[in-house]
This record gives sequence, structure tokens and C-alpha cells, in this order.
Amino acid sequence: MKILVISDSHGRLERLISIYEKEQPDVVICAGDHSEDGENLSFIHPEAKYYIVKGNCDFYDIKSEDEMVIELGEHRVLLAHGHHYGVKQTYGIIEARGRELGCDIVIFGHTHRQELIEKDGITLFNPGAVLSNQYGILKMDKEKIDFLQKRS
Repeated sequence: MKILVISDSHGRLERLISIYEKEQPDVVICAGDHSEDGENLSFIHPEAKYYIVKGNCDFYDIKSEDEMVIELGEHRVLLAHGHHYGVKQTYGIIEARGRELGCDIVIFGHTHRQELIEKDGITLFNPGAVLSNQYGILKMDKEKIDFLQKRS
């Protein structure tokens, strides 16, 4: 399974469409800021499964949640934008929230920086900002999951 992980597109829908068409994912995970870009992409390319949360710039999004837990194969994933957890200062709070919810993966955005941190059985993954031509890919099979940080 191929999963496109995006965050912080800030209205760059054309860039997002280009990334999608290049990668052809099975699943799209959108970690907020501008969640409507993810929603618009889901109308243009409805063949993928979408998980979308809102971020601090998603003022008009009344449908999306601030966070969600999703199951990806054997993995339990916390998806959040990160602004409620102070990720610009520390990853400790969002890591603790992931552990509290029994997650082994935490996906977040907000910082506009790509991050991949593995710590005591939990993986923190930030795809960076589509705004800055950054995104992530997760490649999963029954044996393992690979986290890839990419640029468009």
C-alpha cells in the first residue's frame, strides 16, 4: 500500500494535484492547513481513501476533526496538525498523546519541516509543507513500513 502524507499546502491545490498524479497513492493523509485542499483533491481523485484533519489556518472547516486515530494495517496512527500540542517547541506532548491513544505512529504538520523520529516504539513523522514542495510517502506491506521524505 502506498500512502501520500501531506500538510500545510496553504492553497497550493495545483501543486497537490501534481504530487498526487506523480505518486498515484492508495491512501491520502492530510495533516491540516488548508484542509479544503485535501477535500478538493478527494473530489478530483476519488479513487483513493482520504483522512483529513484541520489545522490552525482552517478557520472555515467545520467538518474535519482536530485529530483522529486511524488503523493502517497493523499500525495505529494518531493524525493531528500539531498546533494544539506545541510542536514548534517540543514533540513531547504529541508523542505522549500518541502513547495515550495506543498509537505506534504519529503524523503531524504545522512546523513546515520534514521530521522522522523513532523513539521507544513510536515513530513521529512530519511530511513537511506542500507549500515548500515537501511531502511524505509511506510504503507498507505485511512485514514493514517505510517512511520516505520527498520533494516535488
